[in-house]
Amino acid sequence: MGLGLFYSLMILLPILATVVALWAGGWWRRLYVTGARLLLGALMLGGGLYKLSDNHIPGLMGPPINHAFLAEHSLEIFAQFIGVAQLLTGLLLLTGRFALLGAVLLVPMWLNIIFLTWSQHWPGTPFLVTGFLVLNIGLLLHDYARLKWLLYPPADAAALQAQPLQTGPLPAEGLWWLGAGLVVAGSLLYPVSFHLMLATMLGGLLVLLAAGLWLRKRKSAASAGG
Repeated sequence: MGLGLFYSLMILLPILATVVALWAGGWWRRLYVTGARLLLGALMLGGGLYKLSDNHIPGLMGPPINHAFLAEHSLEIFAQFIGVAQLLTGLLLLTGRFALLGAVLLVPMWLNIIFLTWSQHWPGTPFLVTGFLVLNIGLLLHDYARLKWLLYPPADAAALQAQPLQTGPLPAEGLWWLGAGLVVAGSLLYPVSFHLMLATMLGGLLVLLAAGLWLRKRKSAASAGG
């Protein structure tokens, strides 16, 4: 197989999967959405942790960051910012509640990677990342019923604003945000201690898991009662 065909398949296969899943619906669509969220979320989560841990936590894609080069050009804070942005985007994608927000934030990130690697003449990477962008667009199309309000303001805005928000008990909501905060804060603790970074982030993930289970249980109970 020639490189040209191989690179083309990196884009054509995600396009085919997106079209089939969105057209077929049902469990095909659910499988596509779940798989795309897990894949893209894991890529972002791994990429963010890779940068924030000074390459001690291996990522799933991309070459190592040359920290000597970053230090020489005073770009350490920029790398941390990108790492936190990737970490947050990955977390959002891996939640059902905020997955749409994560998919929206991920579009400019993929475009940035595509044009960066293209301008640096990295072989294959722009095609691979374009395939990820296609999957990302598929997630946006899946959630178009929610996304459309950002693109086209509702004719009856008052009626939309009157709709009740889907939230859980205040303690569970607070617990969820506490867990998210611990994960983000812990990701910045590498300069203090790598082990402290891992322990804080693990604690945050456990809090997030507990809050998520609490909210899911509350939602299931409400559905059963309704």
